[in-house]
Amino acid sequence: MFKLEINIVFWTLISFGLVCWVVSAKIYPILAKMMQERADKITGELAAAEKQRREAETLRAELAEQQKNIELTEHRILSEAREKARVQAAGQFEALQEEFRALRKAKEEDLRRLEDDFYRNFEERVGKMLYTACEKVLRVSLTPEMQQRILQERFEELKKLKEF
Repeated sequence: MFKLEINIVFWTLISFGLVCWVVSAKIYPILAKMMQERADKITGELAAAEKQRREAETLRAELAEQQKNIELTEHRILSEAREKARVQAAGQFEALQEEFRALRKAKEEDLRRLEDDFYRNFEERVGKMLYTACEKVLRVSLTPEMQQRILQERFEELKKLKEF
């Protein structure tokens, strides 16, 4: 069975004590130092992360403000552009109306001139036709005085017709 030997127990306890002393004197400070460095590193990283989070929130707030300012600027620019376009369109409309009026006036003048030319030519043709018709009906040659009288009477009739 099991027999307890004092030598083995003694040397086991001495070995165990020696191992404990070596561990506590040599290894534990190194492990404690490594653990402290790791804790300091984690604490530093957490502080840096918190600082970055605050900076990110500050940047987010600044970006939101800038976006709001950009939207206001955009709205202002669009409003100004719409107003300029409206004013320009109104100006162009007025210019086109003025151009239309001038063109209409010129065309009316052309029409009046053409109408006057037509009546003048018409009067000459009618006069010639009258002379010819009168000569054929009367079978006589008309004297210049007779031609002038007939022509004046027809001109008066044409003027009345023209006024009508």
